[in-house]
Amino acid sequence: MKSITALVAGAFALLPLGAGAEEAPRESPGVGWAITAVSGAATVDEPVILFEEGGRVSGTSGCNRFGGEATQEGSVLTLGPLASTRMACPGALGEQEQAIFSLLGQPLEVVLDLATASVTLTAPDGATLSLQRQP
Repeated sequence: MKSITALVAGAFALLPLGAGAEEAPRESPGVGWAITAVSGAATVDEPVILFEEGGRVSGTSGCNRFGGEATQEGSVLTLGPLASTRMACPGALGEQEQAIFSLLGQPLEVVLDLATASVTLTAPDGATLSLQRQP
């Protein structure tokens, strides 16, 4: 199986915005993808996911940081096991974190929208994470 880095390295060269066809996002160190919505609900406190060299993934739910491994087979992205910090996240922020971590724990179908250079990750139950490349 190819690493996520190898799968997407060439794909992002296809568009000036750095997006490629049907592949998980991967950027150079320090550049990530904003998680803009969870199942259509806009996110708060700027959750981010970063795909790193060597099949590593890291980010923040808007409250706690997380990290782990990422693999991709075809259009299916699998993350984990993921480790995270354990700060208390009150109210809506805690609900957002729970939803993000729940989705990241499942195999996710990767769908790219070339018009907006955005990515949607869809779980088997239809729940989604919407990602937008950070400048």
